[in-house]
Order: sequence, then C-alpha cells, then structure tokens
Amino acid sequence: MSWTLESPEGARLYVNAWNWRPTLTLLETAGVLDAETAALLGLNGHIPLTGQEAARIAEFLGTYLDGLPADGRVRLDGTVTTDPDTHELHRTDLDLNYSASSEWLRAFRDFCRAAPHGFTCS
Repeated sequence: MSWTLESPEGARLYVNAWNWRPTLTLLETAGVLDAETAALLGLNGHIPLTGQEAARIAEFLGTYLDGLPADGRVRLDGTVTTDPDTHELHRTDLDLNYSASSEWLRAFRDFCRAAPHGFTCS
C-alpha cells in the first residue's frame, strides 16, 4: 500500500505504508495532528491538508529531526533505533515491520515546507 502526497503547485512525494504509518503515529502522539486526521490520512482517500497544517508538520519535524540520529528510524511504537533495516518481514511482531527513517522524515519535512497551500494525500 502506498500514498501520493501532492501540492497544488504540482510537487509529489510518494510513501509506502512501512514509513507512513509510524509517521502518522508520531505526528498524532506529538499533537501535530488530531486522531481523526491521522486516521483519515492512513486511508487511501483524497484527504486535503491546509498550508497551516503543512507548516505545523514541517516545524515539528524540523525540531524532531535535530534529536534523531542521521541513521535513526522511528518505530511504530515511537521508539528510535539505529539498527539497520534488514527489510525482513517479521511475522510474529508485525509492528517491527514499520519504521520511518530519518531520510524519509527529512524528505517529508522539506515537502511540507514547500507546500504553502497544503497538499492532498491519496
């Protein structure tokens, strides 16, 4: 499963479930997104976010990334690891399959910074 984030200016960013779900959990836990918005963004619908919401995400991620190691990954439960992702499918603990890499979070932050009119998630 994957999502396309697209700004009215035509910028696009693609994300898979492995990165997107922990990103949404991180944003919800930090209070950047409310639970309903985070849940809707986890569906494959045409969900719009405003420029103000995009700016709030970018601001949060800018601060958050300052404390995240360059090789760090945020797991679905919010813990951070620097263990390399082996891309192994964990069948007994499915949550281990999900992690948002610092590289992905930087790309998402930059996308949000460059989306003054917001973006849609589909």
